[in-house]
Amino acid sequence: MNPHDESRLAAHRPAFLRHLPRRVEKIGRRLHHFLQDGWDINGLALLNEDALSLGHACRQHGLDQAGQHFLHLHELLHETLQQQALPDPETGERLWTLVEEIGQAVPMGAEAGADPNVPQRVVQQSGRAETPPANYWRRWGEDAPDATATAMAEEPPPPPVPAPAPPPKPAPKPAPKQAPPITATPRPAAKPAPAPPPAPEPAEAPVDVTGIRVYHLTEHGPLSLELDQRMEAAGYEVELLESPEELSELLGALPARLALVDAGFSSQLDEIGATVRAARELSSQPIQLVALSEADDINLRLNAKRAGVDLLLVEPNAAEVLKRLGQLVSPGGGEPFRVLIVEDDRNQALFAEGILRNAGMQTDVVLDPLDVLEALIRFNPDLILMDLHMPHANGIELTVLIRDQDAFLHTPIVFLSGEADTDRQFETLEAGGDDFISKPVRPKHLIAAVSNRVARHRASLARQTRRTGRHPETGLMHRTEVREQVADALAAAHEDSTGGVLFLEVESVNLLRDRLGLTVLEQLLSAVGKLVGEQAGRCPATRFGDGSFVVLDTERDEAGLEAFATQLRTVMVQHPFTVQGRPLRLRVSVGVCAFRHRFTDVSELLDTAERMARESRTQDKGVRRYQPAQPTEAAREVALVNEIREAIARNSLELLYQPVVAVAGSDDSQYQVLLRLRDGNGKLLPAAEVVPLAERGDFITDIDRWVMQAAMKLVGDRRAQGKSLRLFVTQSPLTLADPGQATWLKAELAAHDVPGTSLVVELRMEDAAIHAGTIRTFCDAMVADGLQFCLSQFETSNDTDRLFDELPLGFVKLARKYTSTALSPNMRDELKMLIDRAHRRGLEVIGHGVEDAQAAATLWMSGIDFIQGNLVQQADRDMDFDFQQAVL
Repeated sequence: MNPHDESRLAAHRPAFLRHLPRRVEKIGRRLHHFLQDGWDINGLALLNEDALSLGHACRQHGLDQAGQHFLHLHELLHETLQQQALPDPETGERLWTLVEEIGQAVPMGAEAGADPNVPQRVVQQSGRAETPPANYWRRWGEDAPDATATAMAEEPPPPPVPAPAPPPKPAPKPAPKQAPPITATPRPAAKPAPAPPPAPEPAEAPVDVTGIRVYHLTEHGPLSLELDQRMEAAGYEVELLESPEELSELLGALPARLALVDAGFSSQLDEIGATVRAARELSSQPIQLVALSEADDINLRLNAKRAGVDLLLVEPNAAEVLKRLGQLVSPGGGEPFRVLIVEDDRNQALFAEGILRNAGMQTDVVLDPLDVLEALIRFNPDLILMDLHMPHANGIELTVLIRDQDAFLHTPIVFLSGEADTDRQFETLEAGGDDFISKPVRPKHLIAAVSNRVARHRASLARQTRRTGRHPETGLMHRTEVREQVADALAAAHEDSTGGVLFLEVESVNLLRDRLGLTVLEQLLSAVGKLVGEQAGRCPATRFGDGSFVVLDTERDEAGLEAFATQLRTVMVQHPFTVQGRPLRLRVSVGVCAFRHRFTDVSELLDTAERMARESRTQDKGVRRYQPAQPTEAAREVALVNEIREAIARNSLELLYQPVVAVAGSDDSQYQVLLRLRDGNGKLLPAAEVVPLAERGDFITDIDRWVMQAAMKLVGDRRAQGKSLRLFVTQSPLTLADPGQATWLKAELAAHDVPGTSLVVELRMEDAAIHAGTIRTFCDAMVADGLQFCLSQFETSNDTDRLFDELPLGFVKLARKYTSTALSPNMRDELKMLIDRAHRRGLEVIGHGVEDAQAAATLWMSGIDFIQGNLVQQADRDMDFDFQQAVL
């Protein structure tokens, strides 16, 4: 090693030592995740690359022991990847042991104030040992048995494969669903899924970004979290930083290909730009700077340019950032630039060709200017690099001939000449040239001039294609174009207008993303988009969100739109999509909105269509058409909202109670709490009429807290009499999402001196599936208080296993379709399987809405635990049911 390299390594050693523990911790978190939730071949490949690069870096900086452990980890991972098989428990234990040894060999960073030579164990085992989610092994691709389609359709999945061995010497298992102690992971799987991002624009040629290192100076906002996850899934090697000082240190110690800066650091762009420029001087590879901005501001744009920002993205979404990063690291979307060189001097032509070819471009040389038109057809260049003075035809004459060809009207033409006459140079531009470069030219100037021109030309062509045509693969149009057409049709709409929009949504997209990964999911949704485009025919269609599509139809009436929606959904749910070599059927819901209902703008129309699609999930045909509320209904809603508010203020809401009886007999008293409202006519209205209005009116939390307080008072009164009581209390997911709800409930339990075990919070399965993230936060906060949870309207679906895993459930309450009198043989089999799956999870099952003895007998033979319904007793204000004498 020469003295210069030694000096450079010594200068960057402190930064590397501060950086290394975080990299080790990240490896430990990833491995812990795999041991807990199942193996992921893409993640193992990333670990393998990290281990190899860090092993060599440690040896360069004198950390021989850590470097040796890293390289042993690399060898073991490489061997596992070569075998293309799941790591067995012994291999998992060896991997974890190596990570622990690395943690012991890595010195503590200097920022902690410790001696750099004192070993510090960075990665520790979490002590958590759980069975991974069912069928986690499907993410390994070819190792999965031929059951993927069955598991992801409406049938229940096969039993889970035995879990890999947990880390050695596990600590006692914590409370259910307690998060592992390792935090700050850049993959926030347990957080609520962010709102679906806008649909990606039509895909260009794929860009291989595997192994490209990105330093992300992040604020950890929703966009940043989604972006980090998508970048890692695409193959980038992402390192999260929190200050410009960290960026400066790491760029010196371990150069990156990209530096990505969140909007919150906009005021520090000058400092960051200087850091990147300094790193470029010392690095053998290009380092590009990308900045994000929350608002478009000309001063910010100027500052970014002055700071040397290569790409500024204003108000972007994750899909747009990924696309632009791909274009930045591989201009042209993976396809080399094509440059036609027209030059009569062979030496000059070969000189330019050599420069451009070394820059990765494809070139074709024309020495005779009269051969230009034939070369244009044959080579189809992105840019023409042309001399001005040539025999037979000069550059200006050739430019006029080229511009006469419609196909090359906008192809950039750059003149490369020694012509010093500015008037002559201006003539070239007047004839249709785009730029003039004087000879002699420096190679990097020539490369920059050509690259910039071609990149802008390709971007312009892509934008024009997006806005005026359909995507060549899917047949879908760009979302902006369809939205503009919808706006035009809506502006011209009247009461007798035909036409409207269909909003199609693939259900359980988040679950599919968890099971398949982002890359495979994107391939699946592209196939869905292609099918939508084929079925839409001449009707404009676009991908609107992650799993949603919009079809515009201007000709059909309302009945025709609904029939079209039904036909389209039938084709989609019956189509055998192929995922990782296996067929997969999807569940799809469709909302229909006609223009004749005169929506105020496009956003209102699309929001309503999306709501119709969501509501259609509860209907057998999966299609729902929007019908506006009649004036009398609207007036009644307003009056009812006022009555609800008054009832809350007067404390005059009413409660009824229905017993939940154990089939095997029990002395325990337990009731379902049912909310009622007495309207102005003295009629008792059920919760189904009250709760939706309260949720839309943003006062559902007041109602839920009123019901919960009344329930706790009843339990407290019974306890004072020496009697036990358990109450099932339905709560809205919007209430549980309130950040202060858990704190409020803990205080109320203490104030009423009521144990949490006496209350069961009940949630509808559909609500739990949509709001699982926020509900999980509330559940985790209340588990220690003994509060129990029940999932109502429970049925077999793609969300079943996910909800089992994510929520600390104690009970499930069956959907009404399982408690009717006459069940088909298939439905009885499904019922038994569903109850058995719940029992295997340690859950108790309640048959809800039981009306007759035959339904009760079917439930009893299927293994039900409790029965609730009018067969036992109708809901009443009193709680006088004799549980001791109950015989079913």
